[in-house]
Amino acid sequence: MNKAVIFDLDGTLIDSVPDIADNINKMLVKYGYPTLSENEVKSKVGHGARNLVRDCIGLTLSEEELSERLAYYNDIYTNSGSPKTRLFDGVPEVLSELKKRGYKLAVLTNKPQETTDNVVKNYMSGFGFDKIVGQSGSVKCKPDKTATLNILGELGVSPDNAYFVGDGDADVLTAINSGTKGIAALWGYSPREKLEKFGATVFARSPRELLSIID
Repeated sequence: MNKAVIFDLDGTLIDSVPDIADNINKMLVKYGYPTLSENEVKSKVGHGARNLVRDCIGLTLSEEELSERLAYYNDIYTNSGSPKTRLFDGVPEVLSELKKRGYKLAVLTNKPQETTDNVVKNYMSGFGFDKIVGQSGSVKCKPDKTATLNILGELGVSPDNAYFVGDGDADVLTAINSGTKGIAALWGYSPREKLEKFGATVFARSPRELLSIID
């Protein structure tokens, strides 16, 4: 019987807010908007780069204006090398142990695919992920279930034999929508109270605690 764990990326496997905030603020400065603190940016992470750029600007923009600012942000972030990003403590050990237990491992993130590929290459290239999916024109953002079910289909895993681990409301809803077993990551960017409001019922306080939840 095949089994899998699908992970969110930002706030779940990696702490990327310092790099995200740096590049958001470079975009804001370029276009003449006020800059934001890391905590302000953190509160807006999780629903894809387009929504992040829009929410950080906080003004009504035409589609052309938003697309221009998004393209600039994606370009500088993708090519930045993400020097301030780090793995959360315990992540390497957890991924290694899950592999030993026979789990297929995947990443599903609303971060753009090219940026996702660069981050994974820089920080997680040796962890043996079976599938890595970021946002692209052909992939709907979480909490849409389509990408999750497509990943599981490619891996030959049924939803009831899969866990979905993430720190955001989009991750909680993705698990519910796809029929996978959701685990809310409390070490990430969202408080427990928010995740509970979106339907989370199983929580892990640290990456290592996942190993006592995932059988």
